[in-house]
Amino acid sequence: MTHGSGTLEHTADLGLWVEADGLAELFESAPVVLAELMVSGPRQGEITWLPFQAQGEGLAELLVGLLGEVVYLWDAESRLVVAARVRQITNHHLEARLGVIPGDPDRHQASEPVKAVTYHQARVAPHGRRWRGEVYLDL
Repeated sequence: MTHGSGTLEHTADLGLWVEADGLAELFESAPVVLAELMVSGPRQGEITWLPFQAQGEGLAELLVGLLGEVVYLWDAESRLVVAARVRQITNHHLEARLGVIPGDPDRHQASEPVKAVTYHQARVAPHGRRWRGEVYLDL
């Protein structure tokens, strides 16, 4: 699996981009990249796999929903996403599993306080021979 990622400049929020060789790979990489941005610390531990499903008007809406779940799991349930597996993806439906470990205040520290993943300028599209997703994060 090869992917790239980085941040985008924006006046009030933080932009995040992720590239991967395929669409499923993009949706598997993006949750892990966001979790790494949000929380520092080791990723070892027993992984619990949680089902995730979303319907949307397009791939960008599905990506925002998926990444919003990463924020929710950390903020509301102290679960850190360390892996993701796509079972099925179309332009309007995503079925995946998120691999999480329990957050541990002695090992995990919040790095970037993400409040939400926004729909503002969210996009998922081919980028050369790869796929690229971009979202803005409300901090």
